[in-house]
Formats: sequence, C-alpha cells, structure tokens
Amino acid sequence: MATEVVGKDWNVMGPGMTLTQRVAICFAAGIIGGLAVVLFSHVLFELGLSATLGVKEPVSLKSPDIYRPLFWAGLWGIPFGLFIRTFWTRLYLFGLLYFLAPVLALFTIFLPLSGAGFFGLQHGGPMFTAYLVLVNLPFGITTALVARAIIGKQP
Repeated sequence: MATEVVGKDWNVMGPGMTLTQRVAICFAAGIIGGLAVVLFSHVLFELGLSATLGVKEPVSLKSPDIYRPLFWAGLWGIPFGLFIRTFWTRLYLFGLLYFLAPVLALFTIFLPLSGAGFFGLQHGGPMFTAYLVLVNLPFGITTALVARAIIGKQP
C-alpha cells in the first residue's frame, strides 16, 4: 500500500494534465501576455494614442525595467491556470475578460500605493485610467491563446 501512495500524483484532477502543470504553463503564458502588453504600449506610442491619453513614453524594453511587468504578468497567469479547466469551453471569452483582474488590482492597490490615487486619477486623470485599460487589453486573450497552444485539446 505504501508503494501505491509514493507513485500517486495528488494534483491530478481527473484525466489530462495535473493542476501543477496547468499553473506552470499559465505562468509562462502570462509572461507572454505581459510581453504583448509591453509591445502594445509601443504600438500605442507610435500611433500617438499614448500622448493623447497623457502617457509620455511606452514601457521600457531595457533591463531591468522590462522584468517587473513580465514577472507580474506571470504571477497573474497562476490564477488563470487554476481556473483554466473550468472555463476551457469558453477559454477565449474568459481570457478576454480576465485582464480585468490585474487591472482592478492596479487601480485599487498598486496605483494608490505609488501615490497616483485610486484608478490613477491623481497621476493623469481619467485619460490615464482609459490608457491603462486599453494597454492591458491584450493580456488575457494572449495568455489564453498561448495556454491553448501549449496545452492542446484538453487541460
């Protein structure tokens, strides 16, 4: 009986991948989603939308500035991995809406802690808030696309 327990993977949630595998994959997918946000900030800057919305420069691509948003995006991929099996049949809709979770944390925790106030209203007003929503849009859908590409047909 002891040998049966040693070889058993307690993370298996039915057929398919283990919970640990899904979370690890979604951490990596979240990093790619974060990269999409960083690159999208450069697209918005080149199009002139950033300046219109009160942002003077895109996210830096230089080290060490680039690592923080990518790491945080990877961390936000972890809860995505916890829920991916539940929302698998509507993965892309879930991904599209999932970007709201980190944006809500940004608006209510991280911006106030940095002195920008709730929703960043003390930093740049409502235009800055609109920019943050717009620039973060690619995160969830990119994370979903990458996770689906890695996982395949069944999580």
